[in-house]
Amino acid sequence: MDHLELARRLRVTPRMFLPDDRFATLVAFLEGGNQLTNGDLLRGFNEWVQERLHGPDYQSSLHWSAEIAESVAGRARKGLSMPEAQEEQAKELLLDALDGFLAANPRSAAVDD
Repeated sequence: MDHLELARRLRVTPRMFLPDDRFATLVAFLEGGNQLTNGDLLRGFNEWVQERLHGPDYQSSLHWSAEIAESVAGRARKGLSMPEAQEEQAKELLLDALDGFLAANPRSAAVDD
């Protein structure tokens, strides 16, 4: 299964991979996968998310997870914790972004044998 297929399965059957439905758990899972690939899985994802959320000239030192959480819940959020409805929005936005990123970057979507 390549990374793009895994990302798409996360949307359909998240409990195959995640112990709960929290946004922070999804973020941790993706960051773990990124570490397993020596950073190749999400290389460039931070900038890609920022550009999609704020436009091409936007620059920030925030992690992609914080950018997504803030775009959904605003600055009033507590870390990556949000009310359930906003958690769902944040997860959907993250999975949409990940799908778009991996589809646009075939190198990131591939799994080395």
